[in-house]
Amino acid sequence: MPDMKTNGPSFNTARLETFSDAVMAVAITLMVLRIDPPQTSPGQSLGQAFVQVTLPAIIYFLITFAVIVIFWTHHHDLFIRLPEFTPIRPFLLNMGFLAMICLVPFGLEFFSTQSSSYVTVSVYAGLMALAAFFLGSLAWQVTGHWPAGAIISIIVFLLAIPFAALLGGWCLLVWGINHPVQRIWNARHPDVDASP
Repeated sequence: MPDMKTNGPSFNTARLETFSDAVMAVAITLMVLRIDPPQTSPGQSLGQAFVQVTLPAIIYFLITFAVIVIFWTHHHDLFIRLPEFTPIRPFLLNMGFLAMICLVPFGLEFFSTQSSSYVTVSVYAGLMALAAFFLGSLAWQVTGHWPAGAIISIIVFLLAIPFAALLGGWCLLVWGINHPVQRIWNARHPDVDASP
């Protein structure tokens, strides 16, 4: 673990973690509030409207919720290792991570408008990749090394982009390979910490 010098500005770690938890909770709340009840169009049943519009929105929310929960657990693991007062660099990287989390509800809404568009998928996957980048950078500041898991996550998030036209909104399911790939990495490189 690197020496966490607190020369210069520092921030109470407990308060910073509480603030971070609140930001992630609000982001999740905003995402679920964007799921509208099904609206029928002429000639369409309520069930069809639910399956075509609302159900995909719920699935996209659940995938995003799972990703944020994984981020949250890694974030918590890092904050346990921080000293009582967080130095400026980890503070700024944490703020960068939280800024990306704050943009996730926008990214999800934008993605939901046209889930087969390279633009919407690129924005959404890019936000997730940037969040993983900031969390990996925070891990580097706390542990002294860049975790392989953060690099794998960034690659897997961006991997959804080329599948957008082929799979539409289902391209997010590509994110499901993140955990198995990290487990394979850990099995082949037991001496390297893969988790951010």
